[in-house]
Amino acid sequence: MSFIQIIVLAVVQGITEFLPISSSGHLILGSWLFNWPDQGLFFDAAVHVGTLVAVLAYFRREWIQLATGLAGNGPVEIDDVGGGIRARSLAILIVAGTVPLVVFGPFIKDVVESDFRDPTAVGWLLIGTALALSIGEYFSRKIHSQQYGLGAMKTPQGFTIGLIQTFAVFPGISRSGVTMIAGMTLGLSRQSAARFSMLLATPAIAGAGVLVAMDALDSSENVDLGAAGLGAVISAFTAYFVISGLMRLLRNGSFRPFIAYCAVAGIAVVIARAAGA
Repeated sequence: MSFIQIIVLAVVQGITEFLPISSSGHLILGSWLFNWPDQGLFFDAAVHVGTLVAVLAYFRREWIQLATGLAGNGPVEIDDVGGGIRARSLAILIVAGTVPLVVFGPFIKDVVESDFRDPTAVGWLLIGTALALSIGEYFSRKIHSQQYGLGAMKTPQGFTIGLIQTFAVFPGISRSGVTMIAGMTLGLSRQSAARFSMLLATPAIAGAGVLVAMDALDSSENVDLGAAGLGAVISAFTAYFVISGLMRLLRNGSFRPFIAYCAVAGIAVVIARAAGA
């Protein structure tokens, strides 16, 4: 891998993992646009570790409170509607939201790797992400007066959000985007939906990183530890600042910029591929 390829792909992973625009889809599109050789599974695993470190660091207060509060069921302070949630309740919600991905993810993964790791498929799925974000934006406005925080969230709702998260195995479908709009559609406030999406990202990214690392070991590919290490550091720093900016944006902003981006990017890719690019 060239130095430029390492930097670009690590920054792309750091930016797109938490913005509602699909990180896996953009890694595929990046290699296609610049005609780069495949970066390898080990590099993919490394930049996933970087984004995992970023989300753990940003939500360190919540994770520490969760870990220390489980024994006595102490409170976890969440800056959203309602003010907080008990540690055991939050742990149950995270587990409920992770179970569908653990159960169904490996089966979907095989289909994705054989049929959907293609720029054309990514283009169409980006258009699908734009439509999904539009639906979430519409419903969040329709039920604005009924929104609630994580403290009032029930286990079936956490499971439903986790079930929607399994669709993000397809490159072009944004994990953060579909989990946030699922939460908002179920009645969570925009801020609460974003926080739950980010907390749910920790086991999701960790699991994806483990699977990719196992695939890398099985493939017997040549491992460039220097490239992987640099990629992990760059993706970690990039992702941390992206999470911070996204949480501030969602306090008063909307998904409209991301809807427009996904729609335009998806249409452009589909047209370019139809033209033979």
